[in-house]
Amino acid sequence: MSFSERNTAIGLVLGLVGFIAYWVVVISRAASDELPFTQVAWQGPMLVVLIVGGSAYALVWLTGWVRHRRERLFDERDHEIQRYAETAGAGSTGAAVLAALIMLALDVDTFWVAHVLFTLAYLGSLSSAGVTLAAYREGVQS
Repeated sequence: MSFSERNTAIGLVLGLVGFIAYWVVVISRAASDELPFTQVAWQGPMLVVLIVGGSAYALVWLTGWVRHRRERLFDERDHEIQRYAETAGAGSTGAAVLAALIMLALDVDTFWVAHVLFTLAYLGSLSSAGVTLAAYREGVQS
């Protein structure tokens, strides 16, 4: 398993754990406090998931880089797969930004704007990671 493939798989797992943990916290808070979702204290858990998840991924990447610093970590195949995967996730991320801008222009509640960005950006990352892992297994379709 290449350096990039391993880090993509780890990032996929970290992202999935963070995304699920966030929604478990928000849903359980809404249920236990008997509040609508828009009134749940969601900002703290979202920040924790983003900061802890990003830091954990950075630590994993740095650890792998240090362990393999004398080796060549990326080759032409890695770069080709990366370009292919970025294209797959870009549509969802672009849709997230567009939706958020429209929602902000329509003065939609911050809760919904943040969650559209959070969810669609996660789905973009998920699709990019899935395409990356599939490309490592099956090759890039031209």
